[in-house]
Amino acid sequence: MRLIAAVDGLNRLVCWLLAAMMLGMTLCTIWQVAVRFLLTGLGWNMAAPWTEEVARYLMIWIIFLGAGVACRHAQLIALELVVTRLPPVLGRLLRYAALLGCLAFFVLMIALGMEFVEFGEIETSPVLSMPKIWVYLAMPFGFGLMFLNTLTLIGECLLQRGDIRHAGQAHAAE
Repeated sequence: MRLIAAVDGLNRLVCWLLAAMMLGMTLCTIWQVAVRFLLTGLGWNMAAPWTEEVARYLMIWIIFLGAGVACRHAQLIALELVVTRLPPVLGRLLRYAALLGCLAFFVLMIALGMEFVEFGEIETSPVLSMPKIWVYLAMPFGFGLMFLNTLTLIGECLLQRGDIRHAGQAHAAE
């Protein structure tokens, strides 16, 4: 149970980080619109090309980390018709099998993400001239978080003897 609490604590921190990233992305986008349309309309010929790049990179991190947090309570989009229509035992087995398949996929994507990170060490972003390693790290971090949260979801359902088919619904109602 301490491990589950630790993962939930990590997820709270990640949610705060996601909120800060969303604020940053929003502010960059607002600034880009202001510079492009408002200031140009007032006769000030300014450019802020960095805003588009920063907003894009923040969105990449938001997507990967947000998906990682969503895995904790089975909040990613899923077709649940089959697992809910099958007899309970078969439905639970199928759901566990699907989650184990997801875990294997996450491991594969972490490995692939690390290959991207190696490539990012030699590539730089066009406007900011920063190493793209900081962008490509979102992939292994995000999939690592997905792996950890899916494993925690499975472990929690097994410990509490809950129905894995309805794991996300209990959290959504809160």
